[in-house]
Amino acid sequence: MKQRVMQKTLSERQKQIEAQRAATRALAQKAFSIDEIAKANKAYIDAEFAAMASGDDKSKTAEKAHEKYRKTLEKYGFSENDFENKPSCPLCGDTGYAGGKVCSCVWDLYVKNLKKECQIDERTKFSFDDCDLKKIRDEAQRKATNALYDSMKKYVAKFPTAKCKTLVFSGGVGTGKTCLASAMARAIIEKGYSVQFLSAYEFCSLMLKVHTSPISERNALLSDALTCDLLVIDDLGTEPMLKNVTVEYLLLTLEERQSKGLATIITTNLSGENILNRYGERIYSRLSHKQYSMIIQMQGNDLRL
Repeated sequence: MKQRVMQKTLSERQKQIEAQRAATRALAQKAFSIDEIAKANKAYIDAEFAAMASGDDKSKTAEKAHEKYRKTLEKYGFSENDFENKPSCPLCGDTGYAGGKVCSCVWDLYVKNLKKECQIDERTKFSFDDCDLKKIRDEAQRKATNALYDSMKKYVAKFPTAKCKTLVFSGGVGTGKTCLASAMARAIIEKGYSVQFLSAYEFCSLMLKVHTSPISERNALLSDALTCDLLVIDDLGTEPMLKNVTVEYLLLTLEERQSKGLATIITTNLSGENILNRYGERIYSRLSHKQYSMIIQMQGNDLRL
């Protein structure tokens, strides 16, 4: 996904540079279509060549011709600077790099395109900045949520090197599971990493499509889910239980991602025991493995009420 987005970004950046150059050429064309400017420019160029031929670097004739040319441009609202091919980015000079790293002109566009590709704005606009924990009336729930948010901010700051690769936010309706997963996903995208954010139903539908597609098409369909830097599966347990699909492809996805050291966040209303009963021991063991997984209980009242 990241390579696809970067290629798109570099293509768009090149188009921006070319558009600016085209605009400069168009402005020059417009200016020199004015007869008075064209004549003043020719007189200045002729005077410069005459001075060079005579070896006179400080020709008064050339200076006068230059001054007349400048004033003629000003008369029609132009200046000599208007026709210079200046870089669209003064920081990197349109090279794409500044100070030994990718310039902000490329990076900001890349992150913008990455957000579009990940569809994060379409799914949720929630970020860590939007979280106002003071609104949580129950003190114990407020303290627990605050501690969890602080912990997850540290996780994001360390991403993708944090040891724990699979996080499961488990709790009742309205305890903030999806909001927290969304805030983490957004912050990770803003660091330049790829995220696929799917509801459990969407994930199941995608896996059904994979299962029923020709073998030659399956890798392309699975690619983002198996290789993105962070996969979020929201509301696990609400999807249909499809034979040879729901459990099997969830297990495949978890195994592949954990073997590659890639992060996965799952939100669910199910308890650990419910997960074990619904999906079986193999999936439960991968979600609760002490070395690289963690099931985090989010208890308390419905914050949406």
